Amino acid sequence: MARLDELRAEYKRLLHSMEYAYAMGHSQTIGRDPRLEWVVERVDELRREIAALSKDRPEG
Repeated sequence: MARLDELRAEYKRLLHSMEYAYAMGHSQTIGRDPRLEWVVERVDELRREIAALSKDRPEG
């Protein structure tokens, strides 16, 4: 489960980053900022990967 832990750590780091905060604030007021679209896309990608790996993880 090291991969899942790595993904969760990156997800948490990005959610708490200034880049993500700015991208979210900018999108709510002015619109999406193409310079920061990468961080929004990466957070979405991480969210999907974590969900898929968590679904495959045995309950215990």
